[in-house]
Amino acid sequence: MTHRNIHSEPEALQPNQGLVPVQQRALVATQYDSLNRQDDNNDDEIDLRELWSVIKRRKGTIFLIFVLVSLISLLVTLSMTPIYRASVTLEINTEEKRVLDYDVEAGAQRPTDNKDFYQTQYELLKSRSLADRVINTMGLESRLKGDEIARPFYADTLDTIKSWFTPVADTAADATTDKNDSDMASKRGERPLSSVFLANVTVAPVKNSKIVTVHYDDPDPEMSALVVNTLADSYINMNLERRAGSTDYAKKFLEEQLVQTKSKLEESEGKLVQYAKDKSIFNTDDKTSLVSQKLQGLSTALTEAEKNRITAESDFKQAQASKSLNRVQGSMVIQQLKTSKAKLQADYQEKLQIYKPDYPLMQQLQQQITELDQEIRRESSLETNTAQSALQSEYMAAKQKETQLTAEVEKYKQELLNSQDKSIGYNTLQREVETNRQLYEGLLQRVKEVNVAGLANTNNIAIVDTALVPYQIHKPNKRLNLALGAVLGIFIGTVIAFLLEFLDDRIKSTEDLEKVLPIPVLGIAPTGGKEVKQHNYALLTIEKPTSAVAESFRSLRTNLMFATREGAPKVMNVTSCDASEGKTSTTVNLATAFAQAGKRVLLIDADLRKPTLHKHFKLDNSKGFSHYLVGQEHLESVIQESFIPEVYVMTSGPLSPNPVELLSSERLSELVAFIDSPACHFDIILLDSPPVLGLADALVIGNRTHATLLVAAWNQSHKRPLQAAFNRLRQARNNVIGVVMTKAKGNTGGAYYNYDYYYTYGDKKALDNRAA
Repeated sequence: MTHRNIHSEPEALQPNQGLVPVQQRALVATQYDSLNRQDDNNDDEIDLRELWSVIKRRKGTIFLIFVLVSLISLLVTLSMTPIYRASVTLEINTEEKRVLDYDVEAGAQRPTDNKDFYQTQYELLKSRSLADRVINTMGLESRLKGDEIARPFYADTLDTIKSWFTPVADTAADATTDKNDSDMASKRGERPLSSVFLANVTVAPVKNSKIVTVHYDDPDPEMSALVVNTLADSYINMNLERRAGSTDYAKKFLEEQLVQTKSKLEESEGKLVQYAKDKSIFNTDDKTSLVSQKLQGLSTALTEAEKNRITAESDFKQAQASKSLNRVQGSMVIQQLKTSKAKLQADYQEKLQIYKPDYPLMQQLQQQITELDQEIRRESSLETNTAQSALQSEYMAAKQKETQLTAEVEKYKQELLNSQDKSIGYNTLQREVETNRQLYEGLLQRVKEVNVAGLANTNNIAIVDTALVPYQIHKPNKRLNLALGAVLGIFIGTVIAFLLEFLDDRIKSTEDLEKVLPIPVLGIAPTGGKEVKQHNYALLTIEKPTSAVAESFRSLRTNLMFATREGAPKVMNVTSCDASEGKTSTTVNLATAFAQAGKRVLLIDADLRKPTLHKHFKLDNSKGFSHYLVGQEHLESVIQESFIPEVYVMTSGPLSPNPVELLSSERLSELVAFIDSPACHFDIILLDSPPVLGLADALVIGNRTHATLLVAAWNQSHKRPLQAAFNRLRQARNNVIGVVMTKAKGNTGGAYYNYDYYYTYGDKKALDNRAA
């Protein structure tokens, strides 16, 4: 029956019946704060079942808007004039086929980027100059003016919306084209005819090809075909004229440049001749070449002389620093003496094996070796002096040659510099003459090519398929418009439905209660339906014990029995946020359910402002709860027996001008304490108290009782007032153990079950009655 089972709550959240009421309420208030913080974490979750329930509740609104939008789209579609579309197919080539391979056109006529080229052609097809050309050719002025007058009322709005998405560059290009026509039309306060014409033209390029299709829309199918064919012809002619115009412009420009270049050439040649006369320059190029060649040869010889001088100097200095020279060591005489010495030394060593050193033969050999050593030293000294003299002579000769070559190089360098100084001005004038001559010859050749190529100009645009007279209506597309209208109607209806749902602050399901209040939903009391007309809703539990209403209150009784560790609260306050939310009916039916379970119940009408219990039970209200509170009557004297077994009633008694003061007396606390005394014969006491908002009665009563049961009506109680009422009860230290939803209809139990089936399970007769 409920979405939040009381047993699913933590043990700390269940009130302790053993505590005094004030301690209980302080503990529960802290527990509710913790539970509220936990529930806030799930606020951002989206439940698809909840969204579907919103759609089901607002299906009437969605259907109504769907019908209205669909009807409007149908009427607008039927009011539109049938339009026919004719199409012509063109082939546009970036490189035209030329008879002569002369590149004589302007650079803008030969594109390097295909994308830019084709985009340019598409814009030319939509240009105002082309549109004016077609209008003048076909005489469409009167027809287009008629089309402008016959435009539907929404056409201006559509044009305005379309202009928002038009790029600024395109708008600027259109504004500069055919400016005079636009200005004249603007002065007259009329729309330019070219704009009216272009509104019916559509350019559709075929992707990844050179093909483009041009469409024209018109109410007359024959006229649409004729106009689009004329548009294609005019576009081709305009392209040819632009090409011919570019060739003529190039020819004129080249001829003007040719005359200027010829004049400059003649002037520069005259300056060159006069300068040669003034400086006496003859054969400047040959002279310059001879001096340069000589200087180059002398530079090479000087380099070689420097190399030889460095080598001779190195050998000479090495001979001075060393006693023996390589050249000396290589002398033939010395080599022969050394060879003889080596033979004698070898013979000496060989005979030393036989004879002693003092032997005459051995001494004779030693003397010969000594004489050879002296001869070698004498020859070495002589050769050394001779070699040093030769090296010195070579060094001095190399140095003298280097000096002479250096002087010659400097001489020719100075001569070359003097020659260059004279030829600077001459060379400058000569270069200017050569440049002007080349430019003149190039322009002359170009003029001849332009004259020849201008006679062989071709077109790069061709018609692939001409337009045929269309036989099928292009627009309006009735099926598409109706489908779009239907989709738009459903979308708008759904948006409005959710907007209304968002603005609607009423409680419509147990999920709403669980989101608003951090307390469990203990029961759902359905509306009585047809049974209310025959019976009092507050007495349905006793009069129709098999009804869904009776089953719902028995389920509420069960949940209350598990609300605390010791069972149902013995003294319970029943209140609501506002009036007419069913708190009295809930109190009476709940008391009946407890009585049917064998409990002895006391019902107290604590609403001292607008009492109703005595009307339901048809009891005397001459004395009652107000008399007990002021001490005029004892408890037993104001309790009356009702026609419901085990249910006793204490009516409100006469109305008091100060109900809050009466309820704040100690008599109410004594009544709560009476439930635990041995003299009490009641198991449960239920107090029907006034609403919370605007009054303090329910706060005072709930503060003295063990528990408070809050009542909220389906589709009647509002979320913010209900939350405000709960906050007031919590601030007054009321032990609010749960909430009951009354007057529920349909699937208000949430997405998990339908109480119509749940509360009548197994009762075939009840099911049949509710189905009827």
